[in-house]
Amino acid sequence: MTQKRMQILDAAAELIAEKGFVQTSVDDVIARAGLSGKSHFYHYFKSKESLGHEVLARQFDVLAERGLAILREPTLDPIERLHVFIDSVVALQAERGGRSASPFGALATEMAAMDEGFRVRIARVFRSWTDEIAGLLGQVKDRLEDDADPMRLARFIVATLEGATTMARMKRDVSLMHGVATDLKRFVAGHVKKTTAA
Repeated sequence: MTQKRMQILDAAAELIAEKGFVQTSVDDVIARAGLSGKSHFYHYFKSKESLGHEVLARQFDVLAERGLAILREPTLDPIERLHVFIDSVVALQAERGGRSASPFGALATEMAAMDEGFRVRIARVFRSWTDEIAGLLGQVKDRLEDDADPMRLARFIVATLEGATTMARMKRDVSLMHGVATDLKRFVAGHVKKTTAA
């Protein structure tokens, strides 16, 4: 990927986090990226929508690298991996100073209704995240309460983290994320059999 293309993607990601996709114009991206005109933009992207798709794809790559890699870390106990993953989401939000929600929550609410391609891509992201957590919990099914459903728990965890990141963005208060993370870990622990809980 060329440096100029990366420059445009970085500028667009910042603007979308600050203003939202709808309120971000091609002119805004051009100005933020320091381009000399629209011809430079359209040399790399055929439309604002195609730019949005690439921003989403890149942000998922970041999440996959930081978050999903933790869920797949074989040296950690599965429950510990889940706790570290939850903490990593909080750390990512803290890095942003509570200014932006997760890469997908804001995009999901704003773009999915506008573009079927966005909806499909975002749905795939949430499904991948949920499936990974469900698989992790499935590895320790014998340690969970008999009525615990790994997929249902995974969906709840994803929904809680997405809701917390959105609230942190609206309130500009990262401490909210820390509280939710603590409660979420307690929620997970509540589904582990007492005799096996560490």
